[in-house]
Amino acid sequence: MTVRRSTNGWAMAMAAAGLVAAAGLLAAGCGSDSASSTTAPAPDATRAVVTFSILDDVVRNVGGRCVTTTALVGRDGDAHVFEPTPKDATALKGADVVISNGLGFEPWLADLYASSGSKGTKVVAMAGVNPIEGDHDDGHGGEDDDGHGGEDDHGHGGEDDHGHGGGEKAAGGDAHEVDPHAWQDPRNMRKAVANVRNALVKANPECAAEIRANAKRYDAELAALDKEIAQSVSSLPRDERIIITNHDSLGYFAKRYGFDVETALGSVTTESADPSAKQIANLAADIRKDGVKAIFVENIGGSNVIDRLAQEAGVQVAPPLYTDALGEEGSEGATYVGMMRSNTKSITSGLSGS
Repeated sequence: MTVRRSTNGWAMAMAAAGLVAAAGLLAAGCGSDSASSTTAPAPDATRAVVTFSILDDVVRNVGGRCVTTTALVGRDGDAHVFEPTPKDATALKGADVVISNGLGFEPWLADLYASSGSKGTKVVAMAGVNPIEGDHDDGHGGEDDDGHGGEDDHGHGGEDDHGHGGGEKAAGGDAHEVDPHAWQDPRNMRKAVANVRNALVKANPECAAEIRANAKRYDAELAALDKEIAQSVSSLPRDERIIITNHDSLGYFAKRYGFDVETALGSVTTESADPSAKQIANLAADIRKDGVKAIFVENIGGSNVIDRLAQEAGVQVAPPLYTDALGEEGSEGATYVGMMRSNTKSITSGLSGS
């Protein structure tokens, strides 16, 4: 997947902003686009900057009142074309921890961190995840894999896990060749929960018991979610499990639950030019040949290409999938668990024609 790095000279603005003493991050929920906490933050709450909304939701669930968060890329935002501002540098400068996905998802973060003058501990949430390659056309296979992420699972959850300060490659592999969308498999998000838990416990030992309890509860919720999705898709025949969308981001979901992701639109990302009429016609012919009933658009990108393709192929466009960002408050994709359930519903109903 191609990721755009901003070249408009914002680094100088970041450096200038870094000279401004940060008054601290905003109170829990303020300035962040994840689900708001109903409990007032603890006086000594850890100040966390989180790179995007999906991960921000996880940090809030694990940290509870022991953390305040600022998400750099908000709801329905596209991290691939994100361009940091001086306000983002100020947020980083005041952070106790800076939590990223890793796997090359945030190529702009290293320059932003350096320019801000931040001393916050860097945490790679997906450290320990086994990444898949960016071209994922091997969709069949993971329904009977064992889930991971509990506190004692295979070394992924121990308090001494390596979830800190590892940079983009700490989550495994070459950042330019792997698929960073690891959260599309709930088992990977369980590993992220363990890494976030460890980081927050280290940052605020006095809150350790509460953070561990939150993490245990949320880990159980994600384990149940994984089983729920597997059960939901089990009614779809294997030869109907073909996902065609406008952004190459569902490889982990496909591998976990036995789908194929059509890569003919792999170059049609949020950053690239629209495909030619010939490309559209050829893909439409393949869709008709395979008997695909629906194709999908994602919440972070436009639907023009998918609309054209659907019209050409004579199929429906299913409700949007939440892929790289949460949906707005009140939407089905307002939380990580909610977005995964919504995506599963859209995929199963779309492909079954119901």
